[in-house]
Amino acid sequence: PDPFSYFMLVAFEASGLIRFAALLMMWPVIRFLEMIGMEEAGLKLMTFVAVFGVPKSEIESVSRAVLPKFYVDDLDMEAWKVFSSYDKRVVVTKMPRIMVERFVKEHLRADEVIGSELLVNRFGFATGFVKGEVDIYSRVAKLFVDEEQPTLGLGRPSSSGSSFVSLCKVRAYLK
Repeated sequence: PDPFSYFMLVAFEASGLIRFAALLMMWPVIRFLEMIGMEEAGLKLMTFVAVFGVPKSEIESVSRAVLPKFYVDDLDMEAWKVFSSYDKRVVVTKMPRIMVERFVKEHLRADEVIGSELLVNRFGFATGFVKGEVDIYSRVAKLFVDEEQPTLGLGRPSSSGSSFVSLCKVRAYLK
């Protein structure tokens, strides 16, 4: 539920101690933004500080070599059992897709990953910004246009009212 530690790993592994310390100093601001209901702004701030100026290839490398161990440690095994029992699997995240896609496709065997898109300049360096607003609801709906609605949606209760989970026949919320 809290992506801060993943961004700390990316900051440290991709850039070193200075970026790690900068992100750590931003922690009170990020928590304050979350407390006043501005979780999206906190997530954008974490993303910016962790990846600004980092080569895309370095972010991909950290996402491939370092993050999977920590994702596995945080995986809810009951949710995994349910998730793995379906044929078509879609993972939805508010984190930048580049940070989760490899793990989700290789380890969870998901078919699709929907997340925010990190902007990269023409030289291959991350700008720290994400492309526009992520309209998760419509992106999930597009995946199931030619099929019947998704069978099961697993999500967090703090999600907004237009959550992708409302598209599903059966809805389950994780702690």
